[in-house]
Amino acid sequence: MTRLLVFKLIFAVVTVTLLLFQIVIWKKISPKILSWRFGKISRALYFAMVFAGQSVLWIGVFYPGRGLATSFPEWYEPIHRVVLAINYSHFFWILPIGVLWLIGMVLKRIPVAHEFIHGQRGSNISRADFFKRAAGAAAFGVNLIPAATTVGAISGMFLGSREIWVNEKQITLNHLHDDLKGLRVVQISDIHIGNLIGEKYLNFTLGLIRAAKPDYVLVTGDIIDNNNAFLPTAGAFSALLNALLPGRVFGVLGNHDYIDDGRAAAKAFTEAGLRILLNEVVTLKRGRGKLQLGGLDYPRLGQSRPAAMQNYFAALAPALRREIPLVLMNHHPSDFEYLKHQKVDLVLSGHTHGGQINFSSHRDSLLNGASWGYKYYVDLYAEQGSQLYVNRGLGHWFPLRITCPPEVTVFTLV
Repeated sequence: MTRLLVFKLIFAVVTVTLLLFQIVIWKKISPKILSWRFGKISRALYFAMVFAGQSVLWIGVFYPGRGLATSFPEWYEPIHRVVLAINYSHFFWILPIGVLWLIGMVLKRIPVAHEFIHGQRGSNISRADFFKRAAGAAAFGVNLIPAATTVGAISGMFLGSREIWVNEKQITLNHLHDDLKGLRVVQISDIHIGNLIGEKYLNFTLGLIRAAKPDYVLVTGDIIDNNNAFLPTAGAFSALLNALLPGRVFGVLGNHDYIDDGRAAAKAFTEAGLRILLNEVVTLKRGRGKLQLGGLDYPRLGQSRPAAMQNYFAALAPALRREIPLVLMNHHPSDFEYLKHQKVDLVLSGHTHGGQINFSSHRDSLLNGASWGYKYYVDLYAEQGSQLYVNRGLGHWFPLRITCPPEVTVFTLV
């Protein structure tokens, strides 16, 4: 069975599951809606939305390699993105609720639980009535979730995911030769080329990179979204980057690049002009100045990432020269816990997308969900004489960003 077929089967299961949840939602709200004056019209609109959303997802099942710019007419692109946002918001919020509903159905069929639910303790209201009323109130709240998440997804998609931030930053590197001061390096990360990120978006990004006038472009993983069917679009973008800066475009792989055949992807990127460094180091030169650029591979599924990363760095270490500054591309920022002790001057990472949803300007605030799971998840960190920059990501696999825009980072070395 080919990887593409497996991808289609998984995507088919996801879309059918989503359809079932949408039907369940309708069953819960239909008695109330059908009693309205325009109840039947509301029913037609609801299932029209379901049909449109399912159509978009099934296009993804049968034609996963086609980007928006090459598959659909221009007028359809915003419609495509809206229904995808609706589908994602329904699925990721309603799935846990559906699981809880199933658990409740099972508990009702367990004799002890059934007896507890329908018992009484001499109060003015029976447990049965109490739970019915509580369930009714909860159901009302649940039924508001699809609408609320849809509004959030669409607004976040248009307001937060369309404007790319060109973030200019100065980076100080110890022992940097004067001939390298002023060198401009662009970092992009987590492009996720696929159904949501296509040729039009990439061409716009290319214009931003060209305007930044960099000396080098570095890509820190997750170049494609989920399978190698997207390699033609990714290869074309890589070729355009290389045409802009011949021989000066480097990258590493991320976890999404290994969902399919990562080594085949690396070969395709390199042949197109985006040289993938697999536990390798190259020396960049300007005048008499030298700068080491290294790249670590990403572990395969099932491997311990920290252990594998340490082995990868050990394989790269013999080629390093301690007197020359080292910039190291490594997709996952958590590896900085180890790398900061290895005399790496600057680590460039991605993976987290900056959290995508940030409700506070303070990086460590609990209002920023990514801070719950990551010590390093966005912007610049400095520890143990080493620095880490975590890029917010150029693309996404879920089109919702709040105060965390897609990012093209432009470093000026000083």
